[in-house]
Amino acid sequence: MKPLIGLSPSYYEHKEMDRSVLGKSYTDSVQKAGGLPVLIPPIIEGDDLVQLIQKLDGIILTGGDDLHPKFYGESPEPLTPKPFHLRRGEHDRQIFEYVWENKIPTLAICLGMQEVNVFLGGSLYQDIPAQVNNPLVHKIGDWFEARHDVSLESQSLLHKLTGQPIVDTNTAHHQAIKEVPDTLHVTGRSADGLIEALEPKDKTIPLLAVQWHPESEINDIIGIDLFKWLVSESTR
Repeated sequence: MKPLIGLSPSYYEHKEMDRSVLGKSYTDSVQKAGGLPVLIPPIIEGDDLVQLIQKLDGIILTGGDDLHPKFYGESPEPLTPKPFHLRRGEHDRQIFEYVWENKIPTLAICLGMQEVNVFLGGSLYQDIPAQVNNPLVHKIGDWFEARHDVSLESQSLLHKLTGQPIVDTNTAHHQAIKEVPDTLHVTGRSADGLIEALEPKDKTIPLLAVQWHPESEINDIIGIDLFKWLVSESTR
């Protein structure tokens, strides 16, 4: 039996029909890695959401628009003028709290990594160019045209998975991790000092969080291999 991997989609209001949206590169990557993808609907009723998550073997917190700064005690103006819908934030928060407490294998991607950091008590730079001195280019347009190196901590899971101290990654974000909670360990940084990867200090929690997009990565060791790690952990 292939493990069921739940994915948190984006959520958008529309005057005629609200909708959940997820790029097929996520579901394709899960299937390529040997899992079965399951889109988690935007349920925010706690008991119902838990009942659904209990049927899943692993979780992916996907990328998306900006997390609303209310989740880390800040105002969205003027640096986050259009944060994503609060329903997704509440949905993802409940998912993460359950998987963290119950040690369900989790891969957190881009926004997903930022959510993990914030939901555990950390904060974000709302806009890298406005708040970080001499940053690298972390975003060009809407897709993954920008790239930069990420240096990996030598004892990290990422270093073990890739076998390399430095990896070349895609990048498509204008926000970044700022303050990190005590429960997390920084395991990857770009040359400008920004955080690109996080792992739990508690090694019994199977969670890997990266700022790049492995579902859209041409380099397998930082792309499909991360999904293979999740699927492997989800079959234990």
